Amino acid sequence: MLGRYDFIYFKKYRYFGRLSQKGKIMKDATITIIGWLGFIFCTTAYLLLNFKVLRVVGACYQVLNVIGGLGLVISAFFFSDLPNLAANGLWVLIGLFGVFRYSKRLSRLRRSGQVRDAQ
Repeated sequence: MLGRYDFIYFKKYRYFGRLSQKGKIMKDATITIIGWLGFIFCTTAYLLLNFKVLRVVGACYQVLNVIGGLGLVISAFFFSDLPNLAANGLWVLIGLFGVFRYSKRLSRLRRSGQVRDAQ
């Protein structure tokens, strides 16, 4: 049987339990939003590529993929989704390689005075 002070003690810790649960829900929601934004960035990059708005060799496509992949990696890491983490981690590395290759090619063209595309 709970006495008067036991009830206050119980109520106090139950209240703090709600606060920590609310913080966890906010954290989960934030990570979920980051994951959805990653999905939107990757999908938009692929859609624009298929509509021939972007080119594979352009920096914009690669940067969209890297940003989107990072959002998906953060989400997968937080929710312990290891296959998704591995796939999107590899996706980010491939995108970073593409950005590096594009910037290297662009600097080479600038040195020779033949800048054609700065997409």
